[in-house]
Amino acid sequence: MLEEIGTVVELKGKQRAVVLCKRGSFCEHCASSGLCRMGDDEKSMLVQAQNQIGARVGDRVKIATTTKNFLQSSFFLYIVPLIGLIVGAGLGQVIGMQLENGPDPNLLAALIGTAFLVGTFLVIRVGSRAIPEETFMPRIIQILTAEEETHGH
Repeated sequence: MLEEIGTVVELKGKQRAVVLCKRGSFCEHCASSGLCRMGDDEKSMLVQAQNQIGARVGDRVKIATTTKNFLQSSFFLYIVPLIGLIVGAGLGQVIGMQLENGPDPNLLAALIGTAFLVGTFLVIRVGSRAIPEETFMPRIIQILTAEEETHGH
């Protein structure tokens, strides 16, 4: 389980909150850490989280996501497009070698590989709309008291 501590800064309905967190374990090794919604000081980030425990604006909270969800989303965002690139490049190379007087096989491999890469991103983008956001969204698991914060629990 990956956990962060932050402050609720906005409520979006009864079941969703925006939490301001310091950039930490969620971001340390994330390849897209520069693409997330940053706070004003560039050392914090805004995270949408499920708010099933009724946290309010100003509450210090602990948010969490499962390692399984983190790894699944990483796989779909990074590995699947890479596989598309490799398959497209291989297909382009094979087609280019079969064509007499056709374009250079390496050029065709680069073009088809890039097309497959872009295509996988588009499929992921469209396909992800069918998955409810809550499936991969972190959730608020605890509202912290001042005592819990100072003792690091």
